[in-house]
Amino acid sequence: MPRPAVHPGKVLAEELDALGVTPTELSRQIAVPPNRISQIINGKRAITGDSALRLAHWFKTSPEFWTNLQSAFDIDQAKQISGGKISHLPTRCVHHRMKIAGNGA
Repeated sequence: MPRPAVHPGKVLAEELDALGVTPTELSRQIAVPPNRISQIINGKRAITGDSALRLAHWFKTSPEFWTNLQSAFDIDQAKQISGGKISHLPTRCVHHRMKIAGNGA
């Protein structure tokens, strides 16, 4: 059984702790309000595209690293809340073709 995804704020907090950098210092260096970082660390705020770009720049990672953490967490939460109900919903019939924009169908 896979482990539940963790909020990216937990990863951020662990990384800052390992580096000896306070959330306030990080917020100053990446030019965001201190409450943005504290809310992310406390799991009260999601990683946005802007935050992902800033964190990626500072940590020398990719923005996708941060957004993937957020996405995995969001999907895990949705599974816990709605997964059982969703699994009982009908699925599309095989003979219907789904039209997806840009695929030429």
